[in-house]
Amino acid sequence: MADDFDSKLTSILYASWNIQDARVVPKTVDVVQRDGAKRLEATYLYADMADSTLLAKKFPPEIAARIVRAYLRIAVDCIRAKGGHIRSFDGDRVMGIFIGDRRRNDAVSAGLNINWVVEKELNPKLGTLLWNSVDPKWQVSHRSGIDDGQTFIVRGGARDNSDLVSIGDAPNIAAKLSGIRGESGSMTITSRVYGYLFDHNKMHQDTPMWKKRSDSWVGPHRVDTYSCGWMRKP
Repeated sequence: MADDFDSKLTSILYASWNIQDARVVPKTVDVVQRDGAKRLEATYLYADMADSTLLAKKFPPEIAARIVRAYLRIAVDCIRAKGGHIRSFDGDRVMGIFIGDRRRNDAVSAGLNINWVVEKELNPKLGTLLWNSVDPKWQVSHRSGIDDGQTFIVRGGARDNSDLVSIGDAPNIAAKLSGIRGESGSMTITSRVYGYLFDHNKMHQDTPMWKKRSDSWVGPHRVDTYSCGWMRKP
């Protein structure tokens, strides 16, 4: 087995990439396992439910699973309704990819829709589901993180056990923004997204929807970010 790793790692580390500029969001089968890569300008949205570890400790697994499934279904449906493509799940977090000239606005619209469904549909229903539980007033809190930029998409893993991996600032920063806790609002975006928003995604009548954050660091990245607590009915 050790000898196998020598040849496999040499191939991975030194093989030339077969890079193609993508016009659509690729699926796993669209990227060659050995040396395939897609280059894509895209907006990444990560929707992440908060405190899922506490949820699993507080409620029976059957109840916790229903809540996580409900949140993921909301996120998936709202992302797809705005033209986004689902490419990854990580526990209680889902990643959507948007392309095209309207991609930033479509991603923000999806985030606003997720906010609305969670607050107006899911949380009210939890009052009935949890009425005789240890914490009948518990509600879902969450955040969507959104960033835009060029990504390098490759296929990671091994034959029959592989998935797409997005390499670049946009997916990395969007994921980190979705993990922000202890701040008001439920969506955080970068200036690379905010600068392209249409007026109806920036303002509600005469009221600004976004507040610039004081923290300009997202992990190792220095970038201006904005948070929003507004929602929009799908």
